[in-house]
Amino acid sequence: MKKYGILLLLLSLFLGISGCASDRREELKEKLLQGEALIAMEKFEEAETFFEALLVDNPDNITIMEKRDFSRELKLSREKLQEASDLLEDEQYAEAFAVLKEISKNDEGGLESKENLLQDIQGAYLTKAESLAGENRYAEALAELEEYLTFAGEDEKIMAALEDIKERKIAYETPPPEPPPVPKIIVIDPGHQLKGNYAKEPVGPGSAILKTKVSSGTQGRVTRVPEYVLNLQISVKLRDRLQAEGYTVILTRESHDVNLSNKERAEMANGAKADLFLRIHANGNDDPSVSGIMTIYPSLENPFVAALSPESLRLSTLLHDEMVKVTGTKSGGIRAMDDLTGINWAQMPVSLVELGYMSNPEEDVLLSTPQYQDQLVEGLVRGIQRFFENLP
Repeated sequence: MKKYGILLLLLSLFLGISGCASDRREELKEKLLQGEALIAMEKFEEAETFFEALLVDNPDNITIMEKRDFSRELKLSREKLQEASDLLEDEQYAEAFAVLKEISKNDEGGLESKENLLQDIQGAYLTKAESLAGENRYAEALAELEEYLTFAGEDEKIMAALEDIKERKIAYETPPPEPPPVPKIIVIDPGHQLKGNYAKEPVGPGSAILKTKVSSGTQGRVTRVPEYVLNLQISVKLRDRLQAEGYTVILTRESHDVNLSNKERAEMANGAKADLFLRIHANGNDDPSVSGIMTIYPSLENPFVAALSPESLRLSTLLHDEMVKVTGTKSGGIRAMDDLTGINWAQMPVSLVELGYMSNPEEDVLLSTPQYQDQLVEGLVRGIQRFFENLP
């Protein structure tokens, strides 16, 4: 009996000890749940302290150690996150980027915040670069983006912005193409017409001196070709050649049966805003031996268009010289005249071209020869081209 009593006593003690151990396990399990709740609430510092305290009574418990270390890891992760945020606020972007690399991979909430901060850093560089580019400070803008790449590595958005700003920099630094030259406007006045108009008009603006509006001109001594016919023939050929060279050309008349005064012809050139006014005529003289090509311009003493004299003289000289050179014809001179209505009403460089003397038998025949006409036209075109070479 004594033996059985001892056994019962031992069994009672064992059951008591076992019950205490079970209670401690339940208590520890509940404590662990409390610590995990702190982690779930992202109270990582409290969780670390909590698990550290549990280790005092459970120094060899691996689970508690792991929970403590996990809490510490997340605590440090959030401290780094705050440090990066502070650096970002101070615009220390490279430093912030470096700190963000230390965010724990186990910190889910921290990783989301890390991504937002990385986006903010990227956005700051993109915004600064675009602002600089908007002020045409392209080199500085590129430097900003390249700085980002030095610490962040390749980035799709940054690389795209870099290429865009490089292209804009090139476009900004590349001079714009020269606009195509505006074709010069030339008005050609084929002198005279089928029937003269012998009414009067002022010889110049505000003048009391009146002259016949327009005559029918002279005619060939041998060919009997009227001057107004010859003038239009040459003018049409000249127009076609000049148009082929890219000029805008206007004829004051394209037929013979018109009624245009010399003043009206000049006003047509003015209205067209012509760069040059060319009056095509042929000469006549009582002396049939007189011959040669002549050009006429307003003098510096002209009461109406003295300001046009220098350029009109240059034009008349070039026309005269080129026609004489091409045709090999005698020079009739370059003359200043101030009583010609068609010149005095002009507002641009003007020259009256006397192609030759229809009163001279040889020159009369030549003037109606297609080959000679083409030579005259070639000389006129060369003179006009040389005139415009020295103008803007």
